[in-house]
Amino acid sequence: MIINSKQSKPRKIIDLFFTFFGWLFLILFLYNLSSHFERNLDFTFLELNLDNANSILLFTFLVGITSAASLSWWSSYNRRKYGHLKRRTFPPQTNEKDLAEYFQMTEVELETIKKGSYIERN
Repeated sequence: MIINSKQSKPRKIIDLFFTFFGWLFLILFLYNLSSHFERNLDFTFLELNLDNANSILLFTFLVGITSAASLSWWSSYNRRKYGHLKRRTFPPQTNEKDLAEYFQMTEVELETIKKGSYIERN
């Protein structure tokens, strides 16, 4: 779903700027990542020692903390900006008459079906 809202010119320019450089960064990252793969894969992990494990765990921990902080900030931002809006409207309650009209039967038949435990199909 696309939300069409009026944006000022500077905001559109900043949005396009960040979008362009975000995609450019992603493309360059994927190119750099793919250029480091070798043609023949070797699964012997010669460089996996304790020093590398500690740095990998530290990096993973920092990325996790950064992600959690970013998501927490984003959720609080959305709650502050959009939390007061009540955009959901629920349909009105359906009564027996409307159900009987919809299924093209009488209210007595509908009541029989609701109380019965077996429905016979024609």
